[in-house]
Amino acid sequence: MNKKRFWFVLFLLPTLYCGSTVRAGEIGLFWKPFGFSDIGLHKEPVLNGFYWLLPWNDIYTYSTQWNAYKEKVDVLTNDDLKIDVQAIIIMRPIREEVYQLHIEVGPEYYRSIVQPEFRASIRNVVSHHQMIQISKNSAVLAKDIKTAVIERTKGKHIEVFDVILDDIEYSSNMLHAIETKLTKQQELEQQKYELEIAEKNIEIAKKRARADAEAQLIRAEAQAKSQVIINDKLTTRYLQYKSFESPNSKLIFVPQGKDNLPIVVNPKE
Repeated sequence: MNKKRFWFVLFLLPTLYCGSTVRAGEIGLFWKPFGFSDIGLHKEPVLNGFYWLLPWNDIYTYSTQWNAYKEKVDVLTNDDLKIDVQAIIIMRPIREEVYQLHIEVGPEYYRSIVQPEFRASIRNVVSHHQMIQISKNSAVLAKDIKTAVIERTKGKHIEVFDVILDDIEYSSNMLHAIETKLTKQQELEQQKYELEIAEKNIEIAKKRARADAEAQLIRAEAQAKSQVIINDKLTTRYLQYKSFESPNSKLIFVPQGKDNLPIVVNPKE
């Protein structure tokens, strides 16, 4: 009798430590390898909680929360430049299709079906763009990669929430080439600016020269007209009149007087 108890307790002890917990954000599938009924994987999902199990039974758990996976992919751009693109995909299994996912793929579904399609989508999308466009259009590229991944994994029992381009790494040679190019562009812009300033200065100098020439011409024309007027007015009688009128004149010599004889006149008398 004691022997039977011993074997019964020995058989019962392992079952006391056999159990599985389905945590919040997870879904479980009950696995029963043998027995009198319901053998195999059960289609009905196991909800959150702790479950006692016989040693040979098991519960496979799948996270139904959004999980992020990061991939770093080397890509050859459209202009034949090699870059490393680091991207993140946020995804999860479709809750209602966990049974099919387990049967067709298994718990390593990301490594088996998502990872290769995600990496291929990154290469395919980025390779159609030139290197200089990638950083500027990262949001557009991420959207295109997401669309490509969804199309490639259609019917594989997973759903994609988003794709993010996390980082883009360039080789040291490429960075040096970019820096050299930017420096040359800045020098060219500076030369262009200096040329524009020089052209403006030349134009200003030309305008000033034209203005000075026009001013001199106007002054010359005015002087010429003034001289003509003076010449017309400077008659002998006019000069005599002005001489008489001047307070500084003491004696005035008139070259031609009465009977064509010269005379001397004192204006004060």
